[in-house]
Amino acid sequence: MGAWLVLCVGYVVRMYAAPYLVMNSFYMLAILIQYFAFQNPDIFLDRKTGALSHLTATPYLQELNERGPFSAFAIGINDYTESCSLYGERQMTKGLRAITRYLKAAFPDCQVIYAAMGRFVLLSTKEAPFSQVHEEINARMQAPWVDKHAHLYLTASYAMFQGQLKRREGIDLFFDYTATALHRAEEQHDVIVMEQSLFDQARLNTTVWRAIDRAIETNAVEIYFQPLYGTQQRRIIGAEVLARLHDEELGFIRPDIFITVAERSGSITQLGEQVFEKACLFLKEHPLEEIGLERLNLNLSPIQCRDSHMAEHLCCIAQRHKVPIHSFRFEITESALSYEQRLQQNMDMLIAQGAVLSLDDFGTGYSNLMRVLKFPFEDVKLDMSFVRAYFDQTNKLLPAIIEGFQSFGVQITAEGIENKQMADTLTTFGCRIFQGFYFAKPLPMDEFLHYLKTTKPKVGSYTD
Repeated sequence: MGAWLVLCVGYVVRMYAAPYLVMNSFYMLAILIQYFAFQNPDIFLDRKTGALSHLTATPYLQELNERGPFSAFAIGINDYTESCSLYGERQMTKGLRAITRYLKAAFPDCQVIYAAMGRFVLLSTKEAPFSQVHEEINARMQAPWVDKHAHLYLTASYAMFQGQLKRREGIDLFFDYTATALHRAEEQHDVIVMEQSLFDQARLNTTVWRAIDRAIETNAVEIYFQPLYGTQQRRIIGAEVLARLHDEELGFIRPDIFITVAERSGSITQLGEQVFEKACLFLKEHPLEEIGLERLNLNLSPIQCRDSHMAEHLCCIAQRHKVPIHSFRFEITESALSYEQRLQQNMDMLIAQGAVLSLDDFGTGYSNLMRVLKFPFEDVKLDMSFVRAYFDQTNKLLPAIIEGFQSFGVQITAEGIENKQMADTLTTFGCRIFQGFYFAKPLPMDEFLHYLKTTKPKVGSYTD
């Protein structure tokens, strides 16, 4: 790239200084740049691992693709972020270097590329015996990656590709394709074959990511409100503030799609802060006491919780709009509990300012009751799948879980309430707050305000 730039500059100089013989000097300079690049291949390598960087691997991939079909085998470290938190960045870097050395030694005919976030790709012009490669790497992953001061126990997911990319766009996005494939492989606990559907998904992710950036830049992220019913007060006592995205090109983008893309792209913090700011503006215009609510609930992404300045930023936004932080109940998902130290710091600051904290989506992760109780949660929200499983007769743990939390003074919110029977039954179990389509779907601001004035949900007369 540097050599081409030098030659372009030389051509421009030659146009304006034709009488001078300067072009040969630029030719020589370009040759020297290429020579020193070959003499110093480290400039093409990822500093963390010693493998070829995916940023410099794209031209190599293009060259392979022009020759004909090629093979790619992708390896992704499972729960990479959590592993970094467990072992520390320094030890994980040593582990990644050890994996790189192993892959280079075990597969000398392949180019080893590090594609960021614990993902490796083996590229080869030969048709790869994928089952053999998978067995060999998977067997090695069963043993720890040994360092002088630590043993790293890691697991991995795998994806493979054999063929030829037909479009230039496919080459530019190939490492996005591998990330999508490895994410699906981790979810399905299976080796994923990279097919057209995965390429389409990765292309969609890139398109959505651009839409998110446009929305953040133009302050176009919308907020909706889903009512929260209090079983003791027998009325709507709050609402969860939810992000919604409508793009001029893509139309309405489903929350599960754009939230996932925002988390992977790193834009979730900006998106979350914009949602919080709009919630503050709503309360500035419609104070809680005027609309008869106690608090607004707001989700905090696990990525936000990793930021040691998260609570400080939220408090600054609230202060700027003169809205007390205790107007909010912040919902934190189970996966954020992995970042215990930074999360605890943020929690302490929010609680000191009067905010209430809730654990979101309990029942979808691996946290148990005792681990949750280590944190200052006032409320635990049961995931809708966990609630529905009880009424589908597939999981009878629900009453015991509710009783366990209540014995420690933690109140329960139940999601996914779809009918009066569910509401009445869960009231007898002692659930304090309900959320679900039985009361209302998420509503834009004007419809939500109208709902508060005109609707009185009907639930049984049980009290705990």
